[in-house]
Amino acid sequence: MDKTTKQNALNAHNWVGVFLSVLLFLVCLSGTVAVFHLEFERWEQPHIQEMDNVSPQVIEKAMDTFLAQNPEESHHLYVVFPTSDIPRLVVENDHKAYFADQEGNLLEEESVSFTQMLVDLHLYLNLPQSWGMILVSALGAIICTLVITGIIAHKRMSKDAFKLRRGGNGQQAQIDLHNRFGLWAAPFHLMIGITGAYFGMAGIILVTVATLNYNGDRDAVVNQIFTPDPVLAPQEGKPAIGKAFAQMETLAPEKSPIFLTVHEVGEPEQFIEIYAKAPNRMIYAEGYRFDTAGNFVGVAGYEFGEWGKQLVWAMYRLHFGDFAGMTSKWLYFVLGVMLTMLCVSGMEVWLSKKAHPPLASRLWYSVVWGSVSALALTAIADMFISGSLIAVFWCVMAVNTVLTVVFKRMTKPVWLLISGFSVLLLLTLYVVVHGEASLNVASLQLNIPMLAYVVWSVLRANTLLKREGMQNDINLQPSSPARETTA
Repeated sequence: MDKTTKQNALNAHNWVGVFLSVLLFLVCLSGTVAVFHLEFERWEQPHIQEMDNVSPQVIEKAMDTFLAQNPEESHHLYVVFPTSDIPRLVVENDHKAYFADQEGNLLEEESVSFTQMLVDLHLYLNLPQSWGMILVSALGAIICTLVITGIIAHKRMSKDAFKLRRGGNGQQAQIDLHNRFGLWAAPFHLMIGITGAYFGMAGIILVTVATLNYNGDRDAVVNQIFTPDPVLAPQEGKPAIGKAFAQMETLAPEKSPIFLTVHEVGEPEQFIEIYAKAPNRMIYAEGYRFDTAGNFVGVAGYEFGEWGKQLVWAMYRLHFGDFAGMTSKWLYFVLGVMLTMLCVSGMEVWLSKKAHPPLASRLWYSVVWGSVSALALTAIADMFISGSLIAVFWCVMAVNTVLTVVFKRMTKPVWLLISGFSVLLLLTLYVVVHGEASLNVASLQLNIPMLAYVVWSVLRANTLLKREGMQNDINLQPSSPARETTA
């Protein structure tokens, strides 16, 4: 490509990245952490009994007890099996969810407020869902734009693929790091951008396809992707969920049941559907359908459906890395960190070219490291209050901004230290609140990485503070005679 095209791509890359840097960073950071949203659900209530499997009789008992205690009207009933990615038994309706033990006795109500806030931050930026998701999806398209313009603008891609220069004022190293992360993980970043854009644009795509191919009939398009409900004789009576679940060992012995749904509870069209994870397939699950009496009706047909249907049903696992256990989740976490650091390094390169304007630089670091502190303090608040966690998070972010404007010492290493000590405070209070349960697998699988972050943040902040001190000493040294003469 000619120089003009490359320069135009670079200009577009710079200005799009700068103007949307804060939103892109928050979406990328929350998405990176939300890769472990199922683990965070376990972490929030670590004392709940966990198990590998459950019998049909236990499921029946747990649901019967739940319905007796929660008789309110609901269109759906759900059972989350311990064979899912959360090794716990959960029974719920449209309003409440309760854990159950291995005997089918109810334990306590499910409470995942922090996890929900985190996921909502990633999906909607905590905005109203209707247009929050559209905004976040637009940011997914922006990520694709940044990846493509970054590749076009790269002048010596093949020569600089493994170059990482050190020394000087650090600006060149920052540029190299930004380019390497952008180049090496470009396929992942594009995939995240495309799948992220899909979630918010699905409604627009639905309307467009319906208008062009189905005379505006949206239901016809939906039925092409989501298999219509089975046509059954009028149903009545209590759904035989235990009988339906017992048949899965025969119907799909190679699959892991994830959860069960009773659709249209109490209505003539009531039916049971069990979703099971298909091995070696990227689709979210195959659906096995039963009538109210527990008789097998058929499968939804997602596993071997048309490629378009399979692609749509693979979007969730592709976006969140939920397809190869903890291996894929940790891979997505590392790649997500790279994408998040692209936002950080890109803004730092821009700030360095502007000679690091003090207030703008401090504000940026208050967003980057202050958001980590805000998440930690929000998780702490969740352990002691029952109010809105969204309000807590954004109030902390607002306080961070005020502190940054008022105090000139709120620089990058200071914010890094604050983030580390905030996470340390979270871990300390977590141990106080949960006691022995803070040492089980549900807790340690997240507490150990968080402790590692504390250690890294303190060490890194200490290095930056020393570097700042050395730079201040250099600036305070008197000019040499030769320099004064030249001046």
